[in-house]
Amino acid sequence: MISRPDRAPVASEPSPAGLGGAPAAAGAHPAVIATLRQAIAAGGGRITFADYMATALYHPVGGYYLQAERRPGRGGDFLTAPEVHPFFGRTLARQVVECRERLGRPRPFVVREDGAGTGVLAFDVISGLADEAPEALDGLRYRLVEPNPHRRAEALAALAGSGFGGVVEATAPDAIEPFEGVALANEVADALPVHRLVSRDGALREGWVVRHGDGFGEEEGPLSPAMAAFDPAAYLARVGVVPKEGDRFDLSPAAAVWMAGVARSIRRGYAVVVDYGYQAATLYRDHRLRGTVRAHRRHAVTDDPFGDPGREDLTAHVDFTLLAEAAGREGMAPAGFTTQAAFLASLGLGDLLVRLGEDPGTTPAAYYAAQAAILRLVDPGGMGRFGVLVLAKDAPVEPPLRAFGVRL
Repeated sequence: MISRPDRAPVASEPSPAGLGGAPAAAGAHPAVIATLRQAIAAGGGRITFADYMATALYHPVGGYYLQAERRPGRGGDFLTAPEVHPFFGRTLARQVVECRERLGRPRPFVVREDGAGTGVLAFDVISGLADEAPEALDGLRYRLVEPNPHRRAEALAALAGSGFGGVVEATAPDAIEPFEGVALANEVADALPVHRLVSRDGALREGWVVRHGDGFGEEEGPLSPAMAAFDPAAYLARVGVVPKEGDRFDLSPAAAVWMAGVARSIRRGYAVVVDYGYQAATLYRDHRLRGTVRAHRRHAVTDDPFGDPGREDLTAHVDFTLLAEAAGREGMAPAGFTTQAAFLASLGLGDLLVRLGEDPGTTPAAYYAAQAAILRLVDPGGMGRFGVLVLAKDAPVEPPLRAFGVRL
């Protein structure tokens, strides 16, 4: 069985942020620091925040997500839903089963999981399939898409030891074969690079990263060529957002590119994207108009992204409207959008707890631990408000999928 990280508290939505800077801490990865300094020098004294974030997270030697050290869990920096309890993945498996039925039970039936990590979610989804629809394992290919080679190796070894090795394969994100089935992405898009924008005198300006003493800071400047090509003003107008003086936005063309890639890889099937964020009309308002970029380390959250590049996670709230548009250009249509709490409730998360309680082998400690985990997964002030976007390509969306049966 796959070993699981210890559980730890999950931070709620952090406080607003602004521009700032701080010296690079002693723990910052030296290879990341050197690369950033070289890039800033080569860029005439500045780089986009998207370039900074990409280097801090995905530098081939020192990037946060590519290092050998494991991050999630009690001793790490954050906790994701699959690590809270196996019920998350087992409930998600029920939606996978319904998608398979609507596709006519294709063979092979592929489940592509982006950001698969050590395979914890994969284990739970496959276990759920084995319980809910064991016939689905015949012809199943579970594809782990993970940029970190250390995590890919760990996942393959763990799943092989669990008895699921025969249905699992692992690949880097740039080696995806087209498939028929379901794509899963849990907390992937939030860690894709963003550009930071601010409204000044009726126009949008960009936040650029510069040297700030021995570390890094941010200053405003004109739009970068990448942002100018994206045309953020036109996008905001299209989604009905009218910026006011001083409003701040974090936009991620990289997330749109990633979503388009997922959509292109699906010949016929569904995509299920779970992350913290909102549709555009909700995302770009209220306190979030001060920026949503956050740094996570040791289960603490800060709005300063310049403290420990390479040693801390950097995230930004996901714009689900942007993802849906990108997928739409590749032939996918929305099948529904809801919260994680409603998604899990619709798929019968509570039934799993009832079943656990009826099992004579369940100890009181195990039952109450599962009960507490469920409350965390559906907490409207925490994980429960995460967004869930389901998209379909050449696949039925009517009647609505089971995931959209409950409104909370």
